[in-house]
Amino acid sequence: MDVADVAVLAELVREHYAADRLDTGVTEPTVVEHDDGSRSVVLPRDHMFEPYRSFRLIDAAAVGSTLVITFTWDDGADDGTVFLMPLDTREVDLDTSDNIAVTTFLSHHLEFTLGGPRESWERARTTPFGPRFSVVRPYGQGYS
Repeated sequence: MDVADVAVLAELVREHYAADRLDTGVTEPTVVEHDDGSRSVVLPRDHMFEPYRSFRLIDAAAVGSTLVITFTWDDGADDGTVFLMPLDTREVDLDTSDNIAVTTFLSHHLEFTLGGPRESWERARTTPFGPRFSVVRPYGQGYS
């Protein structure tokens, strides 16, 4: 990917994983009808599966060819740790104009790396750099 494509990914992460997108505003599973007539079930955040239930986006940025996602993890025992998750995109072949491909890529990136309780990914993929600051290696980059 080139630098401009990584910037597109960062913007999409900020848009799709921001608190106001993940905090749906419902208190129980609710069927909603969209403008196009389609329907979907909207879940309260505490009913969502990980990582969407506990993931709290701080920001996403393109740093050259690296996508850096900064977040905290609020699973009810949040200790204030800030996580950075850099993704080297130099070998990623993705058409950023294809919304379905990009959405799938980003959801897989987050779900495969963080898709369980914090203990399931933190021990295997994080490197602490301070008492409340760690770097998370994305699934597939250094670990399978």
